Amino acid sequence: MLENYHYLQSFFEVLEDHTILLDEAGNVICTNGAHSSIEESRKNSGIAEEIGLNYFDALKKLNKTVEVQAFQKVLEGDIKEFSFHFSMPSETAPRWYHLKAKRFVISEKKHGLVITTRDITEQYILKMNVDDVLESMSDAFYSLDEKWNFTHINTAASKLLEREPGYLVGKNKWLEFPDTIGSDFYHYYLKTVESQKSQTFEAYYAPYDRWFEMHVYPQREGGISVYFKNISDRKKSESDLKQFAYFDDLTSLPNRRWMIERIDEAIKKDTDSSVLYLDIDGFKNINDLYGHVKGDILLKKVARKLYKAVSPHGHIGRIGGDEFLIFVREKSRFELEVLAREIAAIFAKPIVIDAHLSFSISISIGISRYPADSQDVTELLSYADTSMYRAKKMRGNQYQFYHANMTRELSRRVNIEDSLSEDLQKNGVYFQYQPQIDYVTGELKGFEVLSRWNHPVLGAISPLEFIEIAEESGNILKLTYYLMADVFSIVTSWRKKFGYDLTISINVTPYLISQRSFFDDFFELLERYDLPAEMIELEITEDSQIEASETTLDNMKNCQERGVRIAIDDFGTGYSLFKSLTHFPVNKIKIDRYFINRIGNDAQSEAIIRSFVDFAENLNCELVAEGVETKEEAEFLKSIGCTVFQGYYLEKPMDIDAFETKYIAKSLAGKE
Repeated sequence: MLENYHYLQSFFEVLEDHTILLDEAGNVICTNGAHSSIEESRKNSGIAEEIGLNYFDALKKLNKTVEVQAFQKVLEGDIKEFSFHFSMPSETAPRWYHLKAKRFVISEKKHGLVITTRDITEQYILKMNVDDVLESMSDAFYSLDEKWNFTHINTAASKLLEREPGYLVGKNKWLEFPDTIGSDFYHYYLKTVESQKSQTFEAYYAPYDRWFEMHVYPQREGGISVYFKNISDRKKSESDLKQFAYFDDLTSLPNRRWMIERIDEAIKKDTDSSVLYLDIDGFKNINDLYGHVKGDILLKKVARKLYKAVSPHGHIGRIGGDEFLIFVREKSRFELEVLAREIAAIFAKPIVIDAHLSFSISISIGISRYPADSQDVTELLSYADTSMYRAKKMRGNQYQFYHANMTRELSRRVNIEDSLSEDLQKNGVYFQYQPQIDYVTGELKGFEVLSRWNHPVLGAISPLEFIEIAEESGNILKLTYYLMADVFSIVTSWRKKFGYDLTISINVTPYLISQRSFFDDFFELLERYDLPAEMIELEITEDSQIEASETTLDNMKNCQERGVRIAIDDFGTGYSLFKSLTHFPVNKIKIDRYFINRIGNDAQSEAIIRSFVDFAENLNCELVAEGVETKEEAEFLKSIGCTVFQGYYLEKPMDIDAFETKYIAKSLAGKE
């Protein structure tokens, strides 16, 4: 039958009733133009009747699920037909219609639905008086004459306007509701009368704390007809959605989307503007070590401090994690420097989390400017982010303005991040071993594994650079797992060939020692390669954030119980100093090269080293001096009882083959 579509359409056009034909899925196949007022009213109601659109979907969006279910029952043959009466506003007065839906044969195996709508207003009114007609309407309704006096009002309207039924008839609209004078209601009512065209609008009425959807129509004899409904619930939902769409749930600050729109508006108006990208230094470690609850409390307190400092100057938003965005207009470079210093100053004092915990934090700020740096909002944010990372490298409450060279740095960083997420071996990551040697006997005590990277494009990359990026990009677990698997495989072969049984030192970051997943992988690898836990030594950089972490302490105690050794690396340069050793199960202290390299030039540093030796002896800890580079340093350390060194004076880091030849095979020969 669809082949005769043109015939069917022609047939539909001669029908007096408004008619549409739907297929089994609810798509409109044919429709006619009868009763254009019906068609227009239904379009205004959001009901799609254009050919190709889905009628059922349109009804569902209007929450008319009962009608949809009834139509589908007709389609399926469960009921013969479905019909009902309804009213709709018109420019003069409400009109009433009768809708009927019946099954329709499209082809031998397919059925559709014919829906006809007939205007029954005249018959309806003949059976009812005016008041009955008004009361039958689902919408609230009232009419005003040319002097703005109420002439008709139904019960639904009386309830919404909080008046007794019939009370308002004869009363003046503006005298009864003086708060509406000068409001949107006032202006749209006047516009309807002056233009003699209908108006539709939404307006808030403060005395009732309600939102109304208004449909206002001019009357031929003068005055207006008003249909309206309470849409406060819908508005609240829209407001909640807007809050969700534009504001951060944790801090209630504007989010990235809101901030970008403000910046974009300023650019379109060609207003000199600046973006300050702010990041909390070391927040990831705080979150990992103390948990997200404490981290969230810190973020909220930081947000309040920033809002108080920034709001007199511009906008502040949280754009993700520990990152905040500040947007200001028409400020000189000098004024931006002052603002950056003011922001940094608010973090001079520790932030109290609870009665037992506070954090001393610092922030890093990157600054980009429109139009000096870019005329594109995405680039401005990227440039501010890039300069923020430059500030972060300067350590502690620093700010940096963007300059063109930073783009190359950003490209390099992105390249490194991408390479870390790919095959590490193919991308040139490898490891070297640096021996720890007894200076007196020349005996090998063990070795430290050091990560190295010869990138296929960037060349040699410093561990200081790529390890930091690995931590910030979330690739440190992958990198460390690759290191352990590689080293454990090699040491397993040494054990079989040479009987190797000395210590293997592996650096782990504060983040890793707070992660149970890291230790799950670690112990799984030990079991896979059949390595005794006593051979492995985890080196942890001394850090102020370690001591208060219960998770970290539990992980380290688990290591001790299984026989894994713990060493404090760079000892003496962190914040925890000796105090941390009273909490942690530590087997070894490694004196930082900062003190070693000052031997012979700084009596105070030498005195500190002596205290380290005494302290390690009292705690029954082993002691290793890092970065020993001269005979003078070696002899001084020997004289005070520290004889195990790691440094260029005895041996530089070596590739695996060279290390095996010189130390592993050699030690076997000595045993034989």
